[in-house]
Amino acid sequence: MKWVVRGSGGSHEVVVERSAEGFEVIVDGRRHAVDFIRLDGAVASLRFVEDGRSHHVSFERGRNRDWRIGVGDREFTFEVLSPVEAIGALAATKGRGASSVVAPIPGKVVAVTVAAGDEVEPGRPLVVLEAMKMENELTAEVAGRVAAVRVAPGDTVEAGTVLVELE
Repeated sequence: MKWVVRGSGGSHEVVVERSAEGFEVIVDGRRHAVDFIRLDGAVASLRFVEDGRSHHVSFERGRNRDWRIGVGDREFTFEVLSPVEAIGALAATKGRGASSVVAPIPGKVVAVTVAAGDEVEPGRPLVVLEAMKMENELTAEVAGRVAAVRVAPGDTVEAGTVLVELE
């Protein structure tokens, strides 16, 4: 399964796949072999196979898409979204007036459909971003003029990268 995990450390692409030995967890392109053993209710043991490290982890699902994870004496809160939910969440937070269109998740720029100086209306496609083998069309949320295009087709971008600036 593919997810976008957002927390205080930023956004990360996470893929979890079951394997014969346990799980393969890919975080931002780095693959980890992990054994997951549920110990009691919301407590589990995670063992990183490649170096033998083991951690006891507690977890609790909160409201909506939030998860609270405890590792040792440290606690983290994450929002777990599908790629489509991540794009929608980003769009919902946009304001009016001058704005920036940013990559909601890491990916590759497939197409740029505007140039600096172009006038755009809400809903006009600006950039097509391929992420997790899906093409996502990012559109203008407000009417305005394209002040700058910061990417070109073929560019690889991280979550939060400014793609297009509107004024």
